[in-house]
Amino acid sequence: MKRADNKVSNDAEAAIRQVLQAERDAENAVRDCEDEAHQIIQHAQLRAKEIESRTDQRITNMEMRHGHKLDQLIRSIEKEGEVRLEQDVEQNVSEKTLQTVIEQLAIELCQADSSNTGADEDS
Repeated sequence: MKRADNKVSNDAEAAIRQVLQAERDAENAVRDCEDEAHQIIQHAQLRAKEIESRTDQRITNMEMRHGHKLDQLIRSIEKEGEVRLEQDVEQNVSEKTLQTVIEQLAIELCQADSSNTGADEDS
């Protein structure tokens, strides 16, 4: 019977060792999975930072391009406004000059007519 007890005891110890080894293997597998998960997270965070950096650069480039286009458009509008203002000034000057000439002509005609009427009355 002692041999049977020894055999049972040996079998029990072997089973216990097998269970303990399975626990260690499971703990190692869990640790490996945690390490891999941490690496995946770090890789994803680095990738997200790279994407954020590229996105910021693209936004900055777009802002610069649009700012440049806007500056060009503003300059074009200002130039067009200056040209129109110059044209308006030239047109107003021409109208004023014309008006002055007409007024002077009217005065001269009135004065000439007055002097002719006075001369006709004297005759």
